[in-house]
Amino acid sequence: MMFRLSPMVMAIFFSSLTWADNSFPDSLPNTSPSLQKCHETAIDVMAFIDVADAALYLFDCNKLPEIRGEKQLSFLYHRAIKGADFVEAAETLLKRNLSVADYKAIEVELKRFNAAYEDVKDGDSYDIRQTQNGLYLFKNGRQLAHSSSSLLAESYYQIWFGTDPFDTDLKQDLLAPISNQYN
Repeated sequence: MMFRLSPMVMAIFFSSLTWADNSFPDSLPNTSPSLQKCHETAIDVMAFIDVADAALYLFDCNKLPEIRGEKQLSFLYHRAIKGADFVEAAETLLKRNLSVADYKAIEVELKRFNAAYEDVKDGDSYDIRQTQNGLYLFKNGRQLAHSSSSLLAESYYQIWFGTDPFDTDLKQDLLAPISNQYN
């Protein structure tokens, strides 16, 4: 089976990454437990088109590359992207990273959750948060979607951290173990 993706989605898939410049707060104190920023990176297309910055938040960054439990993946966009491109990319990447049976098990809930995606413009943000109550999607701090499905919540992060992720450099940058560089 062949998947067709829009030119913008394809450009993002073939992006190169550079370090971001502290676009995100160091912690998310309004979460329970408080989540700490582990890593932040920039997403560039063809090394010169700045698309977005991404940050990974966990309760304990010292456990990287393990990302079990509550977490948040945040994106700050520097370009306009259509909401339909997010939906298409999520479905395609989850099909790539899950077994047929696992994808079928989340398909209905995935479609409901992804229906909330909206277009973004320069300066907009998306946060994808997993808690003990499920998966949440926020745009510019406003909740757009919630799924209480723990299966969807665990599966959704396969988009970025699965065996065939959105971008392997992004995955490596965000999951790099924290070093004790000051000891």
